[in-house]
Amino acid sequence: MDVEQQRTLAVWLIFVVPFVFLFGFLLLYDSLTLEIIAIYWFPAIILTMIGVIDPPWTLVSDAE
Repeated sequence: MDVEQQRTLAVWLIFVVPFVFLFGFLLLYDSLTLEIIAIYWFPAIILTMIGVIDPPWTLVSDAE
């Protein structure tokens, strides 16, 4: 795995791992809404769209 793949993996893990815990916590207390999900993922989507971070599917396409 090269440095670029490691950076992409690290960035997406920083987004995904906390979301799993937040998702579980809010789901447990019946507070999970689409607005919360949209607010959480908005920065990741925008940063991917403008090219600051690579999309997660580049890890899969680079491995093939």
